[in-house]
Amino acid sequence: MNTLASGPLLKIDRLSKRFPVRGGVLRRVVGKVNAVDDVSFEINRGETLGLVGESGCGKSTVGKTILKLHEPSGGAICLDGKDISQYSPRQMRGVRRKLQIVFQDPYSSLNPRMTAADIVGEPLAIHGLAHRRDQRQRVAEMFERVGLRPDQMDRFPHEFSGGQRQRISIARALAVDPEIIIADESVSALDVSIQASVINLLIRLQQQTGVSFLFISHDMSVIEHISHRVAVMYLGRIVEIAERSKVFAHPLHPYTEALLSAVPVPDPATRRKKRILLSGDVPSPIKPPPGCHFHTRCPIAEARCRIDVPALREIAPGHMAACHLR
Repeated sequence: MNTLASGPLLKIDRLSKRFPVRGGVLRRVVGKVNAVDDVSFEINRGETLGLVGESGCGKSTVGKTILKLHEPSGGAICLDGKDISQYSPRQMRGVRRKLQIVFQDPYSSLNPRMTAADIVGEPLAIHGLAHRRDQRQRVAEMFERVGLRPDQMDRFPHEFSGGQRQRISIARALAVDPEIIIADESVSALDVSIQASVINLLIRLQQQTGVSFLFISHDMSVIEHISHRVAVMYLGRIVEIAERSKVFAHPLHPYTEALLSAVPVPDPATRRKKRILLSGDVPSPIKPPPGCHFHTRCPIAEARCRIDVPALREIAPGHMAACHLR
């Protein structure tokens, strides 16, 4: 991958998102879901930050809140040094070109009534980036860039395979020359063989264009292959963040250790560490446990873990973790 440019492109500072829980005949608010709880991280230009964690931990909500598909409940979203967290829909329209997303499901994220050419060309028309006569040429170029043939442009989504549909989604996101793309579980719905080709496509496109990625996944193997740095999330909070090599070679948080111990290996006899089996289920985000959210499942938890919230701090150079015992 390319050498990373200096300076953060995107800075997330104490981002929070709470959803109301309604109940009763009058549908009154009876609680709240703490989907994202005080999350902070940065993404540099030309970098891929992998955001990983179990299903339901708030990863996708982080991505959609950054895009303001969900309005943040607190915190700052700084893009190119400007806080966009309080931008109105009209103000966000000017920012949308810089922030794009590739959704998880390639079958439901494309309009079945539109041709592939219209799908990829729509953002060009919305942002006024190409006249009608130039738009088709631009779309043809995007098709070739993502590994599709220009003679497929007039087909409808149902005429493409899942992997090809995801390439159309990637072409749509790239069409407006964004600065950052949020890939929300963008390969999890694909066959393993197709996953590899799409991941390699994203890496190649990053090398060619310098675009940054927030790559959201529950698969540690995928995260290891594509990421420069890795952020591990548990029940709405970031519990560890560092360069990829540091996280995979020397995980500092017990939750990260458990995730890595569960990664399949071709020969179980070569597994370096014993499998860590976590007890119980992930607590409900409606009523998360006090202190460290992970203490109910942590094999090394102590009394203070049940009371005090651990700060995300630098424990080793460039390696941050939220754990009292490290």
